[in-house]
Formats: sequence, structure tokens, C-alpha cells
Amino acid sequence: MPYVMVTVLIFSIPSLLIIASAHDVKTGKRDRIAFKWPVLLHLALVAIGLAIQLYYQQAYHFPFFQTETENWVVVLVVGVLAGIILLVNIIITLTSGKNLPKSIHDPKAVNYFIIGIVLSLSTILLIAVPTGKKMAFSHAINKAIEASDEAQTEDFPVVLITSERECLKNTSSCRNSPYSNQFFVRNNLDKTQEVQVKIRALNSSGEEMKVIDSHIMTLQPGELRLVKTEETNETSSPWNQYSFQTDSFTGQYEYWKRHRDPK
Repeated sequence: MPYVMVTVLIFSIPSLLIIASAHDVKTGKRDRIAFKWPVLLHLALVAIGLAIQLYYQQAYHFPFFQTETENWVVVLVVGVLAGIILLVNIIITLTSGKNLPKSIHDPKAVNYFIIGIVLSLSTILLIAVPTGKKMAFSHAINKAIEASDEAQTEDFPVVLITSERECLKNTSSCRNSPYSNQFFVRNNLDKTQEVQVKIRALNSSGEEMKVIDSHIMTLQPGELRLVKTEETNETSSPWNQYSFQTDSFTGQYEYWKRHRDPK
């Protein structure tokens, strides 16, 4: 999550600069809103974000775009928010807005605000968030490779890389959110195998929280893969997937595995 928060914050800078400039105009410190540098910065961030995603496509074989469903969710969220603001603007303009000074209600300014919201949110949800999640997932993969390297004596080491809540920490809603766990398995044999693992997740006190079987996975020699179970949403983008969820942080775990030659 820190990766996502950082990328969202960085991609929000152009919008924050425009808001600050608009505030200066309203207080009389400036004559007009400064759009030039925020827009140039926005375009530069978009280019950098796309370049980073191209890198992950080449280095980790991540899909360049989110899934179609995830893109439609973004369109729906942005469209509904913009539609609500536009509807309120129209209603106020056609009713009490006619008697209000532009300093209180300026329909044209609201329309510009809507355009800004659409562009800013679309950029954040389509570029900033996926970029941050790809960074986090690639970091998890690298950690899994390091951990499995230390277990070369095992044929199929299973390692837990992340057990975290996908929400903003220290918020009331986050306290009741489940923990998403990312387990990885690696084939250390010199031949392709079909592998299935059973994982027993324990909390920090050693109490059992869940026992779950993975799907049967075909692993090439040396291949590392996210352990997928019935809880894994395989229709989502790889960086949005997890092995399974638990009510508490997974502090300990046990696993058993079985393997065979591919049929």
C-alpha cells in the first residue's frame, strides 16, 4: 500500500497546485489561475507512469493495461461523481443561481472543475494506482525469489511475503478489514511438475485461522508463482491478486505439498 499512496500523492501534485492557484485568485493574490506548469507536470507524470508500466511489462511480463472490468469500474466511478456535480450545478444554475453573484456560484467555473476532476481522477485510477500496485507486486516477487533462494534444499518452498489490509491504516473502516495474504511457491527441481499445496495460517499467537488448498499449478523448472486458491480472483489483474484472506495478521504458517509429472 505505501507504493500506491506515494504514487497517488505524486500524481495529485498538479491538481493541488491548481487548487492553490485558484485560492490565490479568490483571495486577490493572483489575477488568474496558473495552468501552464501544473499541466506540463501532469503530462510529464503521465509519460513517466506509462514508461514505468512499459518497464514492468518487459521485465515482469505484467499486462500493460488493467482488465476490462477494472477499467469499467474506473469509468463508472468517475462518471457518477462528475454526473452528480454536473446535475447539482445545473439545478442551482436554473434556480437560485440566477440571483447569486459569480463569486458564490459560477457555472462555467464549476464546469471547468468537473473537467479537472475527470482528468485528475482518471489519471490517478488508470495510471497512478496501477503503477503503485505493480511496484508493490514486483517487490513482493523479488522478496519471494530471495526467500526461496534461501530454501534451495526444498523441492517446492512456500513463502509468505505479505499479510496486510488493503485500506488506509488507522481508520475505523480499516480495523474491521481482512488481511490479504500473498504466498509464493517455487519449483526447485530440474523438471516441470504439477504442484498443489495446503497452507495452515496461524496468527501471531499461534492460533489457527484457516487451512486451505491451492489450485493445482504447473510449474516450470525454477518458476516462481503466486499460490492461488478458491479465494483468488483470477479475473483481476495480477497485481490485485492474493492467495487468500484471514481475519488477523498471519504471523506463522505451515504447509504441505504434493507434486507429480504433468499428464
